Amino acid sequence: MTLRPDTIRERLALVRTYLSVLGATAALPRDRFLADRKEQWAAAYALQTTVQALLDAGAHILSGYFKESPREYAEIVPQLIRHSVIEAPLGERLLQVAGFRNILVHEYAAVDYALVHAKLGRLDDLAAFAAALEAWLSTQGL
Repeated sequence: MTLRPDTIRERLALVRTYLSVLGATAALPRDRFLADRKEQWAAAYALQTTVQALLDAGAHILSGYFKESPREYAEIVPQLIRHSVIEAPLGERLLQVAGFRNILVHEYAAVDYALVHAKLGRLDDLAAFAAALEAWLSTQGL
C-alpha cells in the first residue's frame, strides 16, 4: 500500500469535527446525559467513529509508510509507539482506545453509558492522538 497523506488528513478532519460535537456532549452533567437516550446513542456512535478514524489513520501510516499491517486494532498503538509516530506516554493512555471501540462496536447491546460519559472526559487524549499523527506527517514532509 502507498501512503496517502490526504487520506490521513481527511480522517483527522473528521476527528476534529467529531471532537467538537463530543465536547458539547461532555459538558452535559452526568445525570442529564444518563437520562437522555438520544445523547447516549449519539455520544457512543461519535466516540466509535472518532476512534475508528484515528485507528484507521494510524493503520494507514503503518501499512503505507512502514509496510506493516496490524492484524488487530489493539496492535496499532503499540506499533505507532515503536516507530516513534506517537510518544510512549500518550500511547500508554491510548492503549484502551481499541478495546473501548470494540465494546462500542461488538457489545452495543450492553454498553455502560456511565462509562461512555466518563470517556467523554478523556477527549484530550483523542485530540492529542490526532495532533501526533498530523505532526508526524509534517516531520516527514508529507
